[in-house]
Amino acid sequence: MGWHDALAAKSAEMGKTSAEFRAGARRKAKAMCLLLIVTAAVGYFAGWVWALIPGIMAAWSAFQLMSATLIAARLEVLESQPRLDRS
Repeated sequence: MGWHDALAAKSAEMGKTSAEFRAGARRKAKAMCLLLIVTAAVGYFAGWVWALIPGIMAAWSAFQLMSATLIAARLEVLESQPRLDRS
């Protein structure tokens, strides 16, 4: 069981859905695009050293985007499986 599998299982136990993670991935994608634009502008006007700050933030957003997408995919698999109700 991988790290994202464990996170997906824990999220399912907490009642989180794949739709929530898909929405989070969309927010991270928008943030990453904005940060890449800021990185380019800062790099152009202030130099590459200063562009590292928003660049690192963009890379972190990209990692979070990929992670949220992987967790959402695993949650979709868990949601598609039939549940056994123990009444």
